[in-house]
Amino acid sequence: MINKKLYIFILPVFFTGLLSSFPFNCSSIRDSGVWRSLDNGESWEQKTTISKNQTISTSNISTISLDPRDPKIIYLGTRGEGIYKSMDGGEVWYHLDDLNNLALNKRANVYDIAIDPKDTSIIYAGVYQDKLGRLLRSGDAGKNWQEVYRVSREQYAVFAVEIDSYDPSVVYMGTAEGGFLKSTDYGKSWKVIKWFDDVITDIKVNPYDTRTVFVSTFRKGVYKTYDKGGSWEELTGLDAFPKETEEMQVLVMDNKNPNVLYLGAKYGLLKSVDGGKNWQKVNIVIPPASVSVSAIALDPLTSVSLYYAAGNVVYRTQDNGQTWTIHPIVSAKTVKYLAIDPRDPRTVYAGLGE
Repeated sequence: MINKKLYIFILPVFFTGLLSSFPFNCSSIRDSGVWRSLDNGESWEQKTTISKNQTISTSNISTISLDPRDPKIIYLGTRGEGIYKSMDGGEVWYHLDDLNNLALNKRANVYDIAIDPKDTSIIYAGVYQDKLGRLLRSGDAGKNWQEVYRVSREQYAVFAVEIDSYDPSVVYMGTAEGGFLKSTDYGKSWKVIKWFDDVITDIKVNPYDTRTVFVSTFRKGVYKTYDKGGSWEELTGLDAFPKETEEMQVLVMDNKNPNVLYLGAKYGLLKSVDGGKNWQKVNIVIPPASVSVSAIALDPLTSVSLYYAAGNVVYRTQDNGQTWTIHPIVSAKTVKYLAIDPRDPRTVYAGLGE
């Protein structure tokens, strides 16, 4: 029997996604897709062109992944439209059609995309398609895909995938069933490390000590392992906050200082400076529990510069959260993901959707 909490959460996400239309429809609401800022979020421009007559302006974006070697190469995970790719920083997009293997469905819900930092032609995508969650792998930058994992029950997606930056043969995956799995051979085989009693929403690996891995769940908090999953610590510091922290949307690690973590939730924006043991509320400029913090991005060059999104507004601080500037995007949709160009941090991408 499906856990009631999981059932309530998963079904609205999946079935609205399956009903979302392909971009080539006649919908008059064209304010989704990708928006780009070239001035640290001060102004935004929609970047949705496929061709003269086709756009992704109605597409619901769920994740954005920039190629670590060439940030102009961008992959978009969508709800109900598979994956789009741009080679020029979002000026033109094209749909990744897996014509040979047919492993990637054109109408897949794609929740996470991870790119191998040492061989960027290797890509993993956590998806939900044909009523099952799957992990897909491409060895040629998205031209062809193969299925390397499939969940055992219908209605459960693969929400998270992360690669060990020191040894990219090690790949981690988190499922809506609560499964935390590990591969040591680039996804060819898998081992269940732990079953969590909740949906896994995010995985983060410490880039300086990849034995340390964080797993966030939707309702049960954040967990930490120091030995790649051999033993676990439940980070109970979140218990000090209201129950709204249960609805955790996004976990972000400061790669310059991996002990610093940010958590976006219905309650607001939380920060830890000791590897998740203790958390504090960041004084943001929206009331607690009013609008969920749906996306977070850190400037790769300076940790004092941070972005978060709530609704259709992007907020930015340049003084570690003391003050914030407000940058709305002209859209009725919600910012689902923020990504910053690591070579030019003035360039910020926002993926919008429902």
